[in-house]
Amino acid sequence: MINAVTRRYVDRCAEAESPLRNAARKLSLPAVYSQSFGQVLLDRPLFADRTETEEFADDLRSLFTLMTSLPARLYGGDLRAYCAAIGMDDRLAELMCRGSVQPPVLHARADAYHDGTRFHLLELNAGSELGGTDTAQQNRAWLRVPEFAAFAEEHGLRHLDTTPRVAAALRRAAEPVTGGEPVVALIESTGGLAAHEHVFTAVREAMAAEGITLLLGEIHELAERNGKITLRGTPLDVILRYFVAGELLDDPTGQQVLDTLIRADREGRTALFLPLDSGVYASKGSLALLHDPAVRAELTEAERATVDRAVPWTRLLDEGRQYAGDRAGLLARCRAEREELVLKPGVGYGGVGTVIGHETDDASWAEALERAAGGDAVVQRRVRPAPEPVVDAVTGRTEEWAANWGVFVDGEGYAGGFVRALRPGHGAVISFSNPGTRSSCVFTAD
Repeated sequence: MINAVTRRYVDRCAEAESPLRNAARKLSLPAVYSQSFGQVLLDRPLFADRTETEEFADDLRSLFTLMTSLPARLYGGDLRAYCAAIGMDDRLAELMCRGSVQPPVLHARADAYHDGTRFHLLELNAGSELGGTDTAQQNRAWLRVPEFAAFAEEHGLRHLDTTPRVAAALRRAAEPVTGGEPVVALIESTGGLAAHEHVFTAVREAMAAEGITLLLGEIHELAERNGKITLRGTPLDVILRYFVAGELLDDPTGQQVLDTLIRADREGRTALFLPLDSGVYASKGSLALLHDPAVRAELTEAERATVDRAVPWTRLLDEGRQYAGDRAGLLARCRAEREELVLKPGVGYGGVGTVIGHETDDASWAEALERAAGGDAVVQRRVRPAPEPVVDAVTGRTEEWAANWGVFVDGEGYAGGFVRALRPGHGAVISFSNPGTRSSCVFTAD
């Protein structure tokens, strides 16, 4: 967002011999974090209005409360029926509902665009498997640059470190299990740890600074001894789950381990942070349900106002759902408004399967809409992110970037943030699956 702090910072970076211009290329980052992210840093931090950011986080809390209330309000407390209404595959729904705890704990990260007026929620990644929780490593590195530290003090810049919030959540989860410091393991699916090990070792590095020794493992390495879950023989107090339901669909052994984890959690032997049911509300179908006319009729005026303020128009396309409504009219509208819409899978990560309306011709768009008839795909109103000016450290030219804001939120509200940024000419999906994407941290100002 182009605010006064951003303008002042960019102006200073544009000055000849500015020490701020190439500071990102010289940040002193912790060793593991530097190895993971040091080569993909944007040339400046991003700046957000503190009150606006906190108010958006409050809206996210309200939305989560609303979404998690709908199974009881509309489906008699049947979470499986809710899953069916948002188009979720039956097998996936069965897995996600195993060990369900209602209401689920709020531990989430929004992916949002800022259009120059306010934040708009693209998706809410609810659950324990959140990326970016260690980004305050960047904030601290920036504040060790004397010129930036002076700029931060001049403008009252602050940042909120997400890692202590995660550490506190893990300690709370461990309270029924142990009275001392918990033994915590981050657990991925089989093969998942090796695929992204640099990311997880950076998280382990950040958690160590909070006094938590984080073990790393995969689900097939877990066992049970006297009701306690073990990792390669070490008894665990808390499992920080990073595997997702979709990775267990065709893994009977993994599903058996999941059942063991759920049982150990219920018996107070090893805590599972968090069960898979949070993923139900991470589905973009949950956002689509909030815009369905039949559901909106059941919401309070205040709830509708929160939805309209935070969530772009989003609708589920599956013709077999209870709240599909006038699907023929919906499809006609989607075809007519192609350039203003994006088609997304309800359950998915990294922009995989996304179809961008304005990058597609009419025939291909119509085909994509028809293919969505039998699944959980949603259409969402396109949000145009306000350009973020960045002075290139090498050329000195000011370039425009688009920012995907990751806004963390928990039961206390705003829990920190980070940004992924991309030059508009390098694509419409801002994700690390796109090699042009860069990482940045967030400072807030009054």
